[in-house]
Amino acid sequence: MKFKQEVNEKTSPKEDCSWAEIGSLTKVVADKIKKTDKEYDVILGITNGGIIPARLLAQELDVDNIQLLPVRNKKLFAEEMPRLSASRKYLVVDEIYDTGDIFFKVHDVMRNFDCDYAFLMKRFENAVEDEIAMFIGKILNHDKWIVFPWEQKTIS
Repeated sequence: MKFKQEVNEKTSPKEDCSWAEIGSLTKVVADKIKKTDKEYDVILGITNGGIIPARLLAQELDVDNIQLLPVRNKKLFAEEMPRLSASRKYLVVDEIYDTGDIFFKVHDVMRNFDCDYAFLMKRFENAVEDEIAMFIGKILNHDKWIVFPWEQKTIS
């Protein structure tokens, strides 16, 4: 039985993502959300990759409250979670839905709260999350490692 090799930063071919593309994808996701007439009390950015998209989506959706979900090295630190309220509507934001590993960890913690999810990119189209409100900017359908602009090293 053959297993597909996971896309990773060291061995996969890379594809740079520009700031212009981030702006465009943010607008795509925001427009999809606006078409639903949904409104959110709080945007929850998944650290590290979701911090900047969370801020950009908050601006597009006119949401003033941004908090962070503490994810480091693909581990969710539940003890560092912000205080959440059952009376609030949340939008959880990350830059990319890749393997689903982080998504399912976050979803497990957030399952008792009213929340939707937004990603600038998703690696592949699949129906696993059909029952969960998810807004996607772009489906990649490839195995390249995406290098986001905030990850690119500057030349000094």
